[in-house]
Amino acid sequence: MEIYTSLEQLNLTDKTSVALGNFDGLHVGHRVIMEDAIRSAKENGLKSLCFTFSNHPFNFILQRSDDDPDAVKLICTEEEKIDLVRGMGFDILVNIPFDEIIMKMRAHAFFEDIIIGRLNAGCVSVGFNYTYGARAEGRPEDLVRECSEAGIGVNIHEAVTVGGRVVSSTLIREMISTGNMERTALYLGRPYAFSGTVAHGKNLGAKNGFPTVNIPAPERQMLPPSGVYFSRTVLNGNEYKSISNIGVNPTVNQEIDHAELKVKARKTIETFIFDFDDDIYGDDVTVYFDHFSRGERKFRSKEELFEQISRDCEQARAYHYVQE
Repeated sequence: MEIYTSLEQLNLTDKTSVALGNFDGLHVGHRVIMEDAIRSAKENGLKSLCFTFSNHPFNFILQRSDDDPDAVKLICTEEEKIDLVRGMGFDILVNIPFDEIIMKMRAHAFFEDIIIGRLNAGCVSVGFNYTYGARAEGRPEDLVRECSEAGIGVNIHEAVTVGGRVVSSTLIREMISTGNMERTALYLGRPYAFSGTVAHGKNLGAKNGFPTVNIPAPERQMLPPSGVYFSRTVLNGNEYKSISNIGVNPTVNQEIDHAELKVKARKTIETFIFDFDDDIYGDDVTVYFDHFSRGERKFRSKEELFEQISRDCEQARAYHYVQE
């Protein structure tokens, strides 16, 4: 798959079938649009192309940085997005920053300069609520008219519903924020996951019989509530049953003043992989969050904490057994 990160890199000679959208979660609604673009490409002898943004337009427009608590958080990282798009079978991914030039571009100019001029579109697939151009002035009906005049095929897709609710990134963020990982997986079409490189922790878990795989919680990605989750961990292509905790470890970090804890203790994702004791520091792992078990809380002692962890592990093993 060819990957372009700026419009200036593009010099496409082949006609393309383009999936247009923000695609910030690549959920089941997005996939309908994207799969249609791939289908149209195969039927019409075109190259399949996914056009999206590497940042969220709202964050750029409202000038919100990644660490701003009000910033719109990613549902999947850039690496995950690239892997998912590649896995769908696209020939080309155009993943560019939403910037001031695009923000101020009028709808017709966006159609002429980007859809035709840069993407060389022969067919376009979008969702029912797709907008383009400055202040979102371009609507699906405008795109239909412009494509018709230019001799370009266009497919506008209706909303996708799951369980009677329209699937959207906003709805998925709501589910993640409440810890409803089962619903999140239904709307995404895959379990919610975090990936990272295994880092050294305090080894307190290992000393008490629960060695954990630690990865930092990504700043740009949407985080579910702090607490304990039944999970699965993929390492070197192998999947293992596991249990994970996301949070700041208030019991372990009790020497930090409570007022300072929120500032100094960055959240981490700690995962105990069942029946596994290999040294994997520096390796890349992906942890799938399947079920929210309980919220994070501060225990009176580390002994009490590890007694609870033992109970958590028993429940996680039972959960995994039932899921098999």
